[in-house]
Amino acid sequence: MKKVVVISLGGSLIVPEGKMNIALLEKFKHVLRKHYSKYKFVIVCGGGYIARKYISVLRSENRSKDELSHTGILATRMNALFIMQLFEK
Repeated sequence: MKKVVVISLGGSLIVPEGKMNIALLEKFKHVLRKHYSKYKFVIVCGGGYIARKYISVLRSENRSKDELSHTGILATRMNALFIMQLFEK
C-alpha cells in the first residue's frame, strides 16, 4: 500500500506576482513523478497573489463578504486546475 503525502502548494508559487516560474513547477512535477511508485501525492493549492489582488479590488468596491470569498475560491480552483493539467491528470 502506498503512503499518502499531502503537500500544500501556495498559490504564490503557482502564479507569483510578476513572472511565472515554470522551471520550478516542472522540477516539482519531476520530483513527485520520481516517487509515484512508493507514494500517493495529494496537492492542496492556495489562491495566492491573484486571489488577494482580486479580493482587494472588490473590497474597495464594497462588495459583500460572500462575493469576496467566492472570488478567492474561484482563483484557488483555477490554480488547482492548472496544476492538474500540468500533471496531466
